[in-house]
Amino acid sequence: MQPWMYVVLLGLVVIVYARFLPKEQMAASGKMTVVQEIEETIEHFAAEMDEQNQSLLDLFSKTKQDYEVELAKLAGRLETLEKQKHELSQELTKVHFKDQGNSAAISTIDLELGQQGAAGEPLTLVEESVYEEAEPVYAGLSMKSRYAELFSLHDQGKGVEAIAKKLGMNKGEVSLILQLSRQEEMTRA
Repeated sequence: MQPWMYVVLLGLVVIVYARFLPKEQMAASGKMTVVQEIEETIEHFAAEMDEQNQSLLDLFSKTKQDYEVELAKLAGRLETLEKQKHELSQELTKVHFKDQGNSAAISTIDLELGQQGAAGEPLTLVEESVYEEAEPVYAGLSMKSRYAELFSLHDQGKGVEAIAKKLGMNKGEVSLILQLSRQEEMTRA
């Protein structure tokens, strides 16, 4: 081979090598660009997650505050209802004992009426008003005796909704009666 051929071959090798060299550098720089884009995407995703977490924490704290305010209102209302229940229970007890006194008076009047009926004398206005039916008083003061039908349905395994529908009551009312009965049993124990 002649020397000029060596020069041509060497030139061709250099040209081919020069063509491949930039492609490798470009491919390497392309890979670096992809890695940078992935890192930027991950950082952006992490930032969005932090923002969403913060908004969830804010929502949770607001909900918790609302819940605490509502709980305080309900506790106050429950306390008021318990006071009213206690007062009504006392009044009911008084009426019950008064009714027992009235039934003794009625039995006395019945005896007198039996005697007056035989004599044919008319009843006086006072005797008629005492003899009229008194307001119904609960025989027992416990919740179970006042709402016997409700508790019999509950003992049969009926749900609150079924009991409410059958008795024509609100579900909340049925739940409240059941809860008050449980509290009443706990205080008696």
